[in-house]
Amino acid sequence: MRGSSGWKCAALLCAVFFSGAVAAVTPDEEEKQQCKKPKFRDFAPAHMAEVAPGVPLSFHVSPNADPFTITAEARGEKMKVDVVNKKTFYLVNTTLPALSGGFARIHVTAKAAESKTIASGCLGQDGWLLKIKGAEAPAKTAVAPAAQ
Repeated sequence: MRGSSGWKCAALLCAVFFSGAVAAVTPDEEEKQQCKKPKFRDFAPAHMAEVAPGVPLSFHVSPNADPFTITAEARGEKMKVDVVNKKTFYLVNTTLPALSGGFARIHVTAKAAESKTIASGCLGQDGWLLKIKGAEAPAKTAVAPAAQ
């Protein structure tokens, strides 16, 4: 019976030795890493809210974002962002620029922290719409044809 325990030991050592080769990541698998895009939430003021120009804005970004790549813009005008690490998310504060009345989309972007290892990058994008108080551009009215 002593001989069978030796075989069991040898089989166990072989299993342990070869299991590392099975768990290894090949270079092809390393290149196929999937990106996890940053998520945005808790936009303030809320979507479709009516606000004055220069009002403070804030939103949360998921913790997998690179805080140095978080941006915000309204009508193509970049806004300066203040990013605060809250451990489970990033709190981003900014101020709406002095825009004329009407609607403006607040467009926010951030790259994932692991995007440095992924060749194409990993960009998350989102945004929300605000109605800005002020003199709005007059709406175009349809001119009815004159009655004959």
